[in-house]
Amino acid sequence: MLAQQTLQLIKTRRTCRSFDKFTDISEKKLNNILEAAIWAPLSIYQLQERKFIVLKGQAREKAATVIVDDPTILKYMRYMYDHQPWGRDEAWENKAIEFAADLGAAPVMVLALTQKNANRHKMEHNLATMWCAAQNMMLQSHAEGLDSGVVTFASEKVKKQLVELTGLNAEKWEPVYILNVGESREDPPPMERHRENVIIVKEK
Repeated sequence: MLAQQTLQLIKTRRTCRSFDKFTDISEKKLNNILEAAIWAPLSIYQLQERKFIVLKGQAREKAATVIVDDPTILKYMRYMYDHQPWGRDEAWENKAIEFAADLGAAPVMVLALTQKNANRHKMEHNLATMWCAAQNMMLQSHAEGLDSGVVTFASEKVKKQLVELTGLNAEKWEPVYILNVGESREDPPPMERHRENVIIVKEK
């Protein structure tokens, strides 16, 4: 039974881009989401050297402003619009513009940071564990009756400013993503998954 419930949770999770900004998240639910994050697999090159910083209220507004005021966000949204696979229409473009204005208006952001490492192999491990944590948080958010969506950064300037907002050392810490968490204002349909992408190797 647990196996089917887990699979159903995974299959019904959605990436949300439009939130109800005025509906807060209980401390219990938020703590459960963060607990899911810290139980993601660890990188042998960073172990506990990762941080998940909750941004609410003014802290949330400052972080959102850093991102949306940078011209790269609009360039990125334009690129996504021009290359997205669902077909272009006015509603989709308006949605992209709305998202770019306030990052979907989620009431809570979780800024995820990993320790920098000049060694590419080690840094890849560090980044991998952060993305495992993202999946954990998204699934736990879904289990809590909430919605979530990841925001990444194309600008090194934005990354530095986000670290500085936290009071951490920008030379040591690398922002990987912000996870928006809250109650969705939309019900996005699932994108079809292609089973043929799964390759099973059989021994003769």
